[in-house]
Amino acid sequence: MTAEMSEGEMEVSVELSGCACEDAEAVFGVLSGLFPSDWTELQPEGRKANVWLSRFDVSGDSGRPEAVTLGAQVTAELQGSPQAVERLHRVLLEAFGVVEVLEVAGDQEKQLRLRLETR
Repeated sequence: MTAEMSEGEMEVSVELSGCACEDAEAVFGVLSGLFPSDWTELQPEGRKANVWLSRFDVSGDSGRPEAVTLGAQVTAELQGSPQAVERLHRVLLEAFGVVEVLEVAGDQEKQLRLRLETR
């Protein structure tokens, strides 16, 4: 997918933390295979980071993700419009074991913290 992103209500910001580069690449690889994102432009190519960030445009039809193996649990924080966050959340539920840790919902924005693991 290219980085053709529509600035708008169907964009979700995803922050991954507490994980190795390989696990961040696995999670973002699944999502960027289904939705346009800026991940390929930002991909660290093996560098270490405390936090991995990317944005995904979930306005189009995503298809179905494949289940992915992770080396360890990954904390994912999703932020965007309630509809966009829910759409991305459903995709993560298909690809990973997901535990909801925190949800903060407002009229215009929703924040969801998840713990992802291998299904």
